[in-house]
Amino acid sequence: KPRVPAPAMPESAPPPTAKLDHCCGLLERGKSDEERFVGLLLASKIVAAPAGLRRVCDAALAFLARLVQSPPPPDTVGGGNPYRALALSVLASFVTDDELRSRADVLACAVAAGAAVLGAGAEATDDELRDCASVLGVALCQPAGLAEAVRVQVISSLAAAAASPLPPASDAAPSAAPEAAQEAGPAVSRGERGLGVEAACALLGGAGGHVLAGGEPLFQP
Repeated sequence: KPRVPAPAMPESAPPPTAKLDHCCGLLERGKSDEERFVGLLLASKIVAAPAGLRRVCDAALAFLARLVQSPPPPDTVGGGNPYRALALSVLASFVTDDELRSRADVLACAVAAGAAVLGAGAEATDDELRDCASVLGVALCQPAGLAEAVRVQVISSLAAAAASPLPPASDAAPSAAPEAAQEAGPAVSRGERGLGVEAACALLGGAGGHVLAGGEPLFQP
């Protein structure tokens, strides 16, 4: 009597730890920046716990530090720098974690990203400006971050932005109701002065330390 082969069992999906191992391996040992990009984007889809976020940070921080300083691709359309934008979005996620936001290397990278955006002025996109305000707001609330910001002259750049005159009322967008504006937190306007007067004043006043209205961290625990 012929034997009937047993039905093949479906292959089980890799466990979350295996997926995270793969992403971190790409970030740490990728043969090209394209592979590191893939690792970073894949990690953003699977990280769901602080421990995973911290592991991704360990694997990705050196790459992010390079992304922050990288010039935009020649074919970039619409202004801004997609490399810097990705780095800022990831950093904005890192600084939501209590342990990561106190690390000197994370704060140094956050301040360097802020300095790059402040130096870019109006070439930065609205998303970059929002994430810049988020990471700087956290960094300036930490002694190590504040010291680094003074060292690389981010504080003087913020002071210059805060001292700039506000744009004419006719050029500004219609303001929201006072209650809504209060809940939203400091505004981040692009205008002609990059980060914007209001956001610069808020950061100098220590009002940062949270993801500002309109921005979503890349990693969603």
